[in-house]
Amino acid sequence: MGACFSYENPEFSESGSRPTAHVVSLNGDLHKYNPPVCVSQVLHAEASSSSSSSSSSSSSIFLCNSDSLSYDDYVPALNADHQLQPNQIYFVLPVSKLQQRLASKDMAALAVKASVAIQNDSRNDSNRRKKARINPVMVVAQSVVDPVGASTASAPTPSSTKSFTKPQTQPQPSGMSRSASFRKLQRYTSRRAKLAVRSFKLRLSTIYEGSVL
Repeated sequence: MGACFSYENPEFSESGSRPTAHVVSLNGDLHKYNPPVCVSQVLHAEASSSSSSSSSSSSSIFLCNSDSLSYDDYVPALNADHQLQPNQIYFVLPVSKLQQRLASKDMAALAVKASVAIQNDSRNDSNRRKKARINPVMVVAQSVVDPVGASTASAPTPSSTKSFTKPQTQPQPSGMSRSASFRKLQRYTSRRAKLAVRSFKLRLSTIYEGSVL
C-alpha cells in the first residue's frame, strides 16, 4: 500500500535510467511508469492527463496486458492492485471494450497503435538528445589587442569559468563516457520495448494463419 510511482511525460522526461512499464494511452501516446506502480495509480494518472478529462475518469477506462490479448476472446482487465512489470506493454481501453470479443482487425489495430507509439517516443528521445547537445550561448573571454600591441584578456564571467574550467591533468576514465553509456542504455530500453511489440505482432500473424477471415 502507498507505493510511490513516477509518471514520465514522453515530451519532457529523460527515459533510459532504469526499465519502465510502457502504457499506450487512449490517444496513442506512449507513457512510461517507474515501478513499483499499480493499475489503479496508472488509471488515475491516465484519466488526469487525458485531453478529454472532463468526460473521462478512471472508472471509464481499464488497463490490459498486451500478452493477455487473444483472438476471438474478451479483453481481460487487470485488477486495480496489480503491479505493472518493467519492459512490458499495456493498453488503456474504454470499458465498453470489455463486452466485445477481439476480432482480427482489433488485434491488428492494437499492434499498429503500439508500434506507432514506440516509434514516436523514440523520435522524441532523439530530438531531446540533439537539443541536449546544444549548449546555451555563453560569453567567452577573448584577448583584446590594444593600440600599442599589448594583449589584455577580459575577465570571464563566473558562469563561463564554471563551464569551461577543467583539470588539464585529469585522466580520462576508461571505457565509455557517461553520455555514451546513457545513450547505450536508452537504446537498450527502446530495443526491449520494440521486441515486446514484435512478439505481439508475431502472435497476431499466428492468429491470421490459423483463422479464416
